[in-house]
Amino acid sequence: MANEPSIDDPSGSEAPRGILDGFGAYRTTRPDHYRDLFARGMVVLDTATLLDFYRCTAATRADFLHALRRLRDRLWVPHQVLAEFWRDREAALGDVERATGQATAALRKAESQALQGLRAWANRVSLAPEELTSLEHGLRDAHAHVVTRLTEVTRQDFVTVVDTEEDQVVADLDGLLYGRVGAPLPPDEHRAAVTEAASRAFGDYLVWKQLLVEATRRKQDVLLVTGDTEEDWWRLDKNDNPKGPRPELYEEMRAVAGVRLFMMRPDTFLRHAKEQFGLPVRGESIDDVERSLRNQPESLALEMLAVDFTDVFGKRGFTPVLAANKDGYVIMSAGEAGDRCRAFVVNPPLGTPAGAVKWIRRVLRRHAEEGSDDVVVLPGRRGDGLLNGLDNVGVATVWQTGDGWAGTELAHEQGWVEQPA
Repeated sequence: MANEPSIDDPSGSEAPRGILDGFGAYRTTRPDHYRDLFARGMVVLDTATLLDFYRCTAATRADFLHALRRLRDRLWVPHQVLAEFWRDREAALGDVERATGQATAALRKAESQALQGLRAWANRVSLAPEELTSLEHGLRDAHAHVVTRLTEVTRQDFVTVVDTEEDQVVADLDGLLYGRVGAPLPPDEHRAAVTEAASRAFGDYLVWKQLLVEATRRKQDVLLVTGDTEEDWWRLDKNDNPKGPRPELYEEMRAVAGVRLFMMRPDTFLRHAKEQFGLPVRGESIDDVERSLRNQPESLALEMLAVDFTDVFGKRGFTPVLAANKDGYVIMSAGEAGDRCRAFVVNPPLGTPAGAVKWIRRVLRRHAEEGSDDVVVLPGRRGDGLLNGLDNVGVATVWQTGDGWAGTELAHEQGWVEQPA
């Protein structure tokens, strides 16, 4: 593996510095780096990667496990990752079933609307009753077939059993990771790490601390395979795409453990493992892993929210096109360029209202379009700080209520809601 400029001499003497000293995180990671990591590094899996096994098909899980088994001697998982895995396992188990239930409810709603439209048309053209009955049966049968198939696919391809003795994911991971799970921090170090996590506002600091301890012990470069794409971990480009580890984390790993930190998403890992080992990994598996990371429960819930919001477009005389963004929000649009209605269905990250406003504005700027009539759609009312902040920057906001939709004064002026909340 190519050498990197050494860490500053701890004796305090001034060492010559180059342009990469303190900026190693910006180095391009090349294929030979990955070969060396797979041969001599420490490959670390995070919670999101483990839970993703519940969101992939059986064939994809088999491909992923095949790749990980080739690296079994290099694998390691922090104790905190396992703590989070067991905490969130049952929620992950229900993700696919919840998505199936939401899709089924949307299909039932669509069936009801289609039947109403069919009957209105039949009345308008004086269709014979027996012909209408035949068409209704055909429509119901088609919907019933789709709903039945959704349930079949869920049961055939995904693990949904809560009993750990019958959970194939638990069995596979136990065999894969036995003897490769880190110990918890001693109580005093744990308390100090919790305090440090609060001061850094770094929710995953316990994972990071345990990783630093193990990397220091092993003195091996680290490859962190993570499904998390938040800026706590990653250096992001202007479009919020992950480019590599945050420079601060990279330099901390160098300073504390004397090794380098590399990061990749699970789909990227699978692609590189296929190339390095010549594994028969299906392209569909790589696509499935990438799709499962994108379609987290939050994204699926927002897609269902977007389906509900189509009624609001309908009242304005539009039928919108829905597009789920890879970063977890949904864009609805109708009309021609320059005179388009668009809705951004989002659930901004928790935090300060100012931070949420900034996040939403970044989404809107990314898709800026001259002449468009835009609105932000939230799953529920999020508080005056956020709503006032969006009002101050001219963003109309709508949210779902128990019996419909409510919105700000600006949303009312633009015709998205009948009365402002």
